Amino acid sequence: MNQKPAKLKVLFVDDEPMILEGLSQLFDTLYDVHTVCCGKEAIDYVSQNPDIAIIVSDQRMPGMKGIDVLKAIKEVSPDTMRILLTGYADADAILDSVNVGEVFRYVKKPWEPENLKNIISLAAATYLSRRKAKEKAAAPKPVEAPVEIKHEKSIDTSVQPSAMQELMKQHQVEEEFFNKLSKSHKGEEAFEKAFHSSAGKPKILVVDDEQGVLVALGQLLADSYEVLTCKSADEAIELLKKDSFVTLLLTDQRMPKKTGTDLMIESRSYAPLVPKILITAYTDVEDIIRLINEGQIFRYIQKPWNPDKLRETIAEAVELYRYQVTSKLGASSAATEHKTDEEMPSATTAPTKQSATLNALAALSQMVKQKSEA
Repeated sequence: MNQKPAKLKVLFVDDEPMILEGLSQLFDTLYDVHTVCCGKEAIDYVSQNPDIAIIVSDQRMPGMKGIDVLKAIKEVSPDTMRILLTGYADADAILDSVNVGEVFRYVKKPWEPENLKNIISLAAATYLSRRKAKEKAAAPKPVEAPVEIKHEKSIDTSVQPSAMQELMKQHQVEEEFFNKLSKSHKGEEAFEKAFHSSAGKPKILVVDDEQGVLVALGQLLADSYEVLTCKSADEAIELLKKDSFVTLLLTDQRMPKKTGTDLMIESRSYAPLVPKILITAYTDVEDIIRLINEGQIFRYIQKPWNPDKLRETIAEAVELYRYQVTSKLGASSAATEHKTDEEMPSATTAPTKQSATLNALAALSQMVKQKSEA
């Protein structure tokens, strides 16, 4: 007799039993739902069950705030997708969700059931995609052929078609970016060749409509980075169209015509994975939430900035980006080396690692569509 596929595990954290009951009823047909009523219980539970795919935590709870819970969860189970849920426009919580907890999404109460379903569905799709990538990276021999989603036979994904379409769109942009990179720069030093200037410094893009700010940041960072400056979002986009190989985007928020938020989201089409830092004298809560929910912000820094802290944050961002890019390039090169000349398909048909990912997502999307129509 065939066993029922296992559902992805989702943990809800809230100090109000009625809310936990409502969330359980909303999601227990889609996921393996677990609930706890305080932060300490959540941390203990995930420590003992690291296969929790998603955690959704309320912000304001006695004893431990939700953002502190998610920060701790990140340490004990970094693969778990983290979502913050709150009924308050809590500016500190929102900023901390970027700089401390690195949450996947921020959801305001009262939530719309379908919207919350879409968010958790996207988190589930992202979790599966990342896990698939880790499994492929850990495999002794990479597989170049289009990938079948074998684990879907044993795991019920409960991914909605809209979430899968969004994830496929993101992967398509990333594939185009890495195809462009691999065509123009090859070898072990591809990152340095593409993302460093002729002087050997990582290129970073700084955007602010105040010339004084651009000068100050240029002087602060010039010893370690090649600082490219623009005075508007449109100017920055034009630069990225010509050269998307920058290691960081650092932008002011309030600028004429387009805000820093608009720039960060639009820049995804040209530099999809580059870390983005918003630096501003204002706390624009709704824009920060938008950036969190678009997955387009690495850190938020308030003016006036602390020079040492800013340099430290930039160094962390650039190193993370270096690791992401070189890991993808390295995995692709390793896959190629396992094939002999006779085994290698023609240049017009050879699938890339990203193409294999897209094939996998397409197969999963088709399965989701069939389930939804059944």
